[in-house]
This record gives sequence, structure tokens and C-alpha cells, in this order.
Amino acid sequence: MFAGLELYADEAYYWLWSTRLAAGYFDHPPLVAWIPGASSLFPGELGLRSLFLLCGGLFVVFAGLVARELAPQHAERAAVLAALLAATAPMLTVVGSLALPDAPQLAAYACATWLVARATGPSWIAAGGAWGLAMLAKVSSGVLGPALLLALPLDRSLRAELRTRWPYLGVLAALLVFLPCLAWNASHDFVSFSVQLRHGFHGMRPKAHVGEYLAAVVTGAGPVALVVGLGWFLRTRSAASVRVGLVTVTPLALTFASSMRGNVEANWPALAYPGLCAGAGALLASFPRAARWLVGASVAVGVASAAVYAFELRHPTFMSPRAAPIERFHGWRTQVARIGAACGGGEPFVHVSNYQTASQIAWHTGWRRFSPTFERRSQFDVWNDVPRPGEPRCVVSIRPLNGDERRVYGIPANVEPTRIDAQFAGATFRPLWVAPLLPDSAR
Repeated sequence: MFAGLELYADEAYYWLWSTRLAAGYFDHPPLVAWIPGASSLFPGELGLRSLFLLCGGLFVVFAGLVARELAPQHAERAAVLAALLAATAPMLTVVGSLALPDAPQLAAYACATWLVARATGPSWIAAGGAWGLAMLAKVSSGVLGPALLLALPLDRSLRAELRTRWPYLGVLAALLVFLPCLAWNASHDFVSFSVQLRHGFHGMRPKAHVGEYLAAVVTGAGPVALVVGLGWFLRTRSAASVRVGLVTVTPLALTFASSMRGNVEANWPALAYPGLCAGAGALLASFPRAARWLVGASVAVGVASAAVYAFELRHPTFMSPRAAPIERFHGWRTQVARIGAACGGGEPFVHVSNYQTASQIAWHTGWRRFSPTFERRSQFDVWNDVPRPGEPRCVVSIRPLNGDERRVYGIPANVEPTRIDAQFAGATFRPLWVAPLLPDSAR
């Protein structure tokens, strides 16, 4: 779907972040930087997305494997139905195509869900390793552990397993895999954990967005996967169903709680979607005629949605080229080239307003020297680069600089920063203001 399109800001950021891992910056779960670091061996935007596409395929496979565990009497049929639902779920199609944390997180979480469903004895160690990988992609994957504890009253076999050493060795395996990020945070006041908690639960000024959340879940998972998947977990009490049900429904409950306090981003509930597709496949496997119509309709809608969005990305018809789902994939290459010219050429130290702009500049120019962001907090604040004596400098902002900012950066009153816009399909959008600065030693 996204082949041939320019990287959008977050994809470029995770690629840039991969260049920092050698210096020990584990301020965010690093799997999403290791993967683009390896993917960048392949050329272009599609090359950077290549291993993320592989992750997208993996969570489809694991959705099918989970369905086999849920419906062993119809194992093959359940696996095929679940895989079809996962492959065409609109949100899974999107996150499985982009260089974002969601693709490796969903692949690892779906793998852990499959291993947990069938875990007994030493296989808990493999389940723990998969859980650790999921947390290395996004810390929200930590929900799997508490979800399994919620399963204890309903799963006698799980209570029996806890009387052996193997589940605890599984937890140890997860902690060992997650150790790079955990150790860094332990020495930095657990900053990435606190930032994510604030981001997820929106501080102390609640404003409910429940309607938007429910609409995002229905359209993201697909109504068949959502309704039928939840129906499976409500009607069965096998050990596998209880375990999979709790590790699937708990993320939904937490993101629903977050929607009671503020806006929830559309990708947050996606952690539950492979499990929902597995549950739906397991239930529909017992009703082949209904499965043919329901899964066929769901696949048709999913494929049509992906095709329409792919067309809109290249030839906006129903949406404006300025709309966020369209503009974020366009115009960066030319815009950044003009920024480079406005900064005077060479490789200056860049004072930048936000991480999205810095990352695109880095991708298209090869520049690596950026200040902490002054518009909002980001990982650039942790990296905390500063200009070297005599180093050329430039400022790039998503808005006009105010008087105090002009004085801080040494921009004379008679000098106006250059406005540089992005363009696509006849539309002008994403203005940036650029001004070359004197080196610190010359001020």
C-alpha cells in the first residue's frame, strides 16, 4: 500500500533513532530502532519498511496459530478464517505496512499469546521471551502479565502451572530480553515509563472521547472480528480461551479507560486485534456457511478500504491533499531540499521545533546534529546535543518565532526567517520557517 511513498515523520524518526543506539540511548524500547537500522541496508523508503512488512505477515500467521489452539476440533478452518480476518483488518493493514512500533509489537504480542495459550512446563520460557520482545517494541505490551493473573480464578491448569518453576523462569526470560531498556530507565528516573503513562491517561483534565474510541475499534478491527471474537471469549471456558481472552480483552479495557479521560490514538487498541481475529475464526469454524458470508464480506470490505486509501494517497479525490492521512506522506523531499539551501548548505547544527521535522531533515540530507526540540518534549531532549564552537547553525520551526526566541537564537530584528511550504496535488501545506544563524563564537 505504501510502496513508493515518502516516509512520514514517525517512520523517519525511528530510522534516525537507530543511529543513536550504538551510543547507548535506550530511552524508548529499542526494537523499533533495531529493525529500521537493519532495514536501512535496503534502498529507499520501501527498503526501510521491508522488515516491518515481514512483521505484519507474522502477526497474521500467529493469529491463525492462536485460532488453532482455540478450536482444535476445526483447527485448519479456524486458522484460515482468523488469518483472513487479520490480514484484512483495516488498522492491521496500516500498521503492518509502516515503519512504526506497532508492527513488531503486534507480531511479538501475538506470538506470546499463542505460546501462552499452549504453555506448559519449559514452554513458558519461550512465551516469556516473546513477551520481552513485545515490550522491547512498546512498553504497553507489559499488560500481558497482569492479564494472565486475572485468568487465575478461571483457569485451574494455570494455577497448577504456578506451583512449578517454569512460569517464573518465563518472567525471568522476559525481563532479560527487556533488560537494555529497563537498565537505561533505571538510571534515568524511568523517564520513558512516566512519559507513556502521562500520554495514555492524560493527566488531571479528563474529557471523554468514548464515541470516537468505539468507532476506531469497530473500523480498525472490523465489525466481524470484534463482535464474533468477543462472542467466542464470552461463550467458552477452555484454558486456552481463558488465557487468550484475558490477554486480548485487557488491552481493550485499558484503552477504553483512557478514552474516558481523553482522546485515544487509533492504533492503541490494535494490540487486541490479532486475538479478536483468532477468536472470531475459532467460533466461525463451527458454522461454515455463516463463515463464508461473514468472513467474505469482512475481507471484501478490508481489501476495498485498503485499495481506496492507496488510491487516495496518490490521487486525492475524496480527501484534501492537506488532510493528515494524505499530507504526511508527501512533499518532504522537495521541502527539505529547500530547507538545506536556506540554511546555507553544508551540515549545520539545527535548532528544531519538533522531532518530526528533524527526522525528515536527517533522512533527506544526512544531517545528524540537532538541538533539543523547543516546541514539545521529545527524545532529542535526552540526547541533548549542543553546538560546537564555530559550528554553523540554523533554526527550523513549525511556526513563526516570537521575540524571545529570536533573541535566544540571535536573529536580528531586520531579518525575517524564510517560509518554506510543502506541496502536493496542487495544494500547499505544512509551512516551516527557516533562518541561518551565526555560530556561537561569532555572536
